[in-house]
Amino acid sequence: MRSAAAILSGVATSVLAALLLVWIPGVVPFVRMQSGLHEWSAWASLLMGGLAAGVAFLVTPSTPPDSAQSPRSFWEWLMITVFVAASARAFFWLIYPDGDEWKVLSPSNLGDLALHLSFIHWFAATTHWWPASPILAGDSLRYPVGSDLFNALLLIVGVPAVRGLLWCALGGAALTGFALWRWGRAFALAALLFNGGFAGLVLVTSTGGNPDALSEWKNLFLTLFVTQRGFLYALPVGLLLLTVWREEAATANKRGQGVQRFILPIFVQVLLLGVMPLFSIHSALFLGVAMTSIFIILPKSRFRLMRVALMAWPLMALFGWLVTSGAGGPSALGTLGWSPGWMTDGTLGFWFWNFGILPLLVLALCALLLRKDASREARAFVWPAVLLFVACLLIRFAPWPWDNMKLMLWSWLVVAPYLWSLLLERQSPVIRIPLLLLLFASGASSLVVGLDGRHGYVLIKRSTIDQTAWALRELPPDAVIACAPEYNQPVLMLGHPVVCGYEGHLWSHGLNYKERLATLNSIMNGEEGWRDKAHTLGVRNVYWSDLESKRWPDSKLPWAKETAPMLHRFN
Repeated sequence: MRSAAAILSGVATSVLAALLLVWIPGVVPFVRMQSGLHEWSAWASLLMGGLAAGVAFLVTPSTPPDSAQSPRSFWEWLMITVFVAASARAFFWLIYPDGDEWKVLSPSNLGDLALHLSFIHWFAATTHWWPASPILAGDSLRYPVGSDLFNALLLIVGVPAVRGLLWCALGGAALTGFALWRWGRAFALAALLFNGGFAGLVLVTSTGGNPDALSEWKNLFLTLFVTQRGFLYALPVGLLLLTVWREEAATANKRGQGVQRFILPIFVQVLLLGVMPLFSIHSALFLGVAMTSIFIILPKSRFRLMRVALMAWPLMALFGWLVTSGAGGPSALGTLGWSPGWMTDGTLGFWFWNFGILPLLVLALCALLLRKDASREARAFVWPAVLLFVACLLIRFAPWPWDNMKLMLWSWLVVAPYLWSLLLERQSPVIRIPLLLLLFASGASSLVVGLDGRHGYVLIKRSTIDQTAWALRELPPDAVIACAPEYNQPVLMLGHPVVCGYEGHLWSHGLNYKERLATLNSIMNGEEGWRDKAHTLGVRNVYWSDLESKRWPDSKLPWAKETAPMLHRFN
């Protein structure tokens, strides 16, 4: 716990320090500092993070080895081994060279990883903070910046972007594995790795295929943990805080109301929780709901939680506003809406195909918790998790309803250990083993298919990146470029802002881009007045390559027949 808390505190402090240092020139007129991030501010941020990590390690009480926390059976060691192997396979091949190509292991990561590379290079280059959105010129950035900002710091001090992604991914996986074990031991590890309904049955049919491609409740490890980089911080922090609050509640119950013992120092809890929206707004929302439930159901925890909330929640509100409103832009929370059914096709079979026996098991667990002698601790954690899961089936928390998975993930991980200890573990092996197979077999097949050696998807050619970097070498970092709105656009991946980025990113982020895209199409087709339209957007540069040629084959621009990557400037 000490080491995990120290590392995570260091990351949180580095990001906080970087934000403060880039803001100082804009808010303190008499301070003469270079705008944006640069080498000295990056080093200063990382050094402050290292100092915070050291302090957190020293002030966190050391706990003696607990035999109850050590793996005790073959099955527990097996789950640890599977988690380590899956993490190694997923992250060592997160992005890798293959001849002249950069490839990714998972197709789910093609668009996401390209976007993260764009943000990392953009944060390292832009001189304006709070930064504009690089994927939609003129719009404020509305996105949790934490993970990519930390990688930008590493990039500035000399760690290549790809290597930095690998280091952070492996570190986040190790911390998440530890936090899962502390929260729910082997069953919690299985819950992240093997969730799934009955979609795995496609592997025994004549058609075969990928179970995740035929379901909506996809493998959480592959589709969220590997692709959503904010979870590399949010999952270990959230799970450790939940574990701490559970253990502190148990300590209070044993020792009485007057004893207020913090397993994790209060300022460490405040730091880790306060910056959570910078990494994952969904995780911040879930933890806020969980704290409220614990406060209501477990009275002896109220004093501790109230102290944490009074200090952490104002920070969460500030950073939540930043990442949803872009420090002044229209709020992304406007995408909330009534959407009953989640991703359902309207049939009962949808629920069994996607969730299998999980709804029945959770209903049985909730029934157990209605008994008078039921554990108050279990009620405090299970009931809000179930209610939020149900809310995700009724309310759209993002433009794309599937993004509700970022909250549903938390509900499942929190319920999982109680599902095991209060229901499944108490059954005879004759009943328990078939239930576990029905619960996890499909998800296990999804994991195997998603990590097998036949995968490898081309993100972009390495030569294309090099050629584009050479073409843009003299361009100021904040100059807006007109180019094709593709997910693997090299201009974006190198950190340059564009008129309009990939539609999948723009739509899923809730950005109003339709008019801008229409203007971009007019400019790139060379329609009458295209220069004036470009000037109204503040654009003086057009990038033209084979991507643009394919998207606008009938363009009348003077250089429309060229295919070699080239930047064209005009007045």
